[in-house]
Amino acid sequence: IAFTGEHRTAQIIMANAAETLKRLTFELGGKSPNIVFADADLAAAAQGSYFGIFFNQGQCCCAGSRLFVEE
Repeated sequence: IAFTGEHRTAQIIMANAAETLKRLTFELGGKSPNIVFADADLAAAAQGSYFGIFFNQGQCCCAGSRLFVEE
């Protein structure tokens, strides 16, 4: 069983699958931030942030789903 999503749903899947001894793979991800400092190359930061969230259709643990930009 392979699952990408929220950890509470993964807990339910794990509990139900325990009786069957199925192999499980979970991709629960996080909220990996992109951090852009004031002295950054903004064009490069924008391109990198765009790539970071849409790489692999956003389905990877390191998808940059938040963006922090220093004033």
